[in-house]
Amino acid sequence: MSKKLSALFIILALFAALIAGCKATTAQPTEIPASTKTPEPVPTLEPTTALEPTAEEAAVALKITGPAQELAWTEDELKALGTLDVDYTGKDGTTTTYTGVLMSTLLGPANAPKGATLVLVASDGFTAEIALADVQSCADCIVAFDPEGGLRSVLPSQGGKLQVKGLVEIQISGGTPAVPAAGIPEGAALKITGKVAQEIGWLEADVLAMDTIQAQSTNKSGETETYTGVLISKLLEMAAPTADATTLVFVADDGYTAEVALVDVQACADCIVSFRSKGGFSTVLPGYAGSTQVKGVIEIQVK
Repeated sequence: MSKKLSALFIILALFAALIAGCKATTAQPTEIPASTKTPEPVPTLEPTTALEPTAEEAAVALKITGPAQELAWTEDELKALGTLDVDYTGKDGTTTTYTGVLMSTLLGPANAPKGATLVLVASDGFTAEIALADVQSCADCIVAFDPEGGLRSVLPSQGGKLQVKGLVEIQISGGTPAVPAAGIPEGAALKITGKVAQEIGWLEADVLAMDTIQAQSTNKSGETETYTGVLISKLLEMAAPTADATTLVFVADDGYTAEVALVDVQACADCIVSFRSKGGFSTVLPGYAGSTQVKGVIEIQVK
């Protein structure tokens, strides 16, 4: 065989080997079987509404909390309690007239313990404290409807820090728990009935033992006299008039009656049930018509 032919065979052999090697390197890789274990599903957390306030809770504008009866009102419910206008002069000398509800009216149904302290709480967490007694005796301390929205405390005779903007809560703390009234006792000398949370009555000795104030009243002859008695607003607080109550009817032992607006008496700082020298009681409402000065009053009807 010639040298040329031998060289050709060698080249062909090398070419064949090269082709075989390429096929080997391009062979498909062995497929690895997938795991037969089923993957566990990732748990899906359902949204919860447990912490979301209800529509009623969201509408609450003010609440009273503490050891007494807890209460809450929407703005509309507060307005339905009856309002009054109060002027407050700020440290810059500007006087603003606010409209609101007497704090003593709100605190009455709570039956707050005697000697308690009130903590006024704002929506931003600010707090201010005042003695319960100071608010109960205040004729112009109100929870006002702020023109800028929300509520605020307006206490004209108190320091600036007690004028709390964004008021949302009144906390009651400390004090001696009050003894709840036990309805109308047999032989009651005075009672409150009608649209109240609880009808209540007192023996004459019970009324005489209450805290008293003095009030001056001028009769139609121009004579001014000083009377001692118990604030009617304090008596009403114990009975807690309902939100839809508007009128008081004073009933005398001879059947005579006289009507006055509930909200006016609640806001009155010297309207009293006075003690008569011969026993029993009379209403003394300074500045009111003579017809409302009822001698021998035995019942206050709330309508």
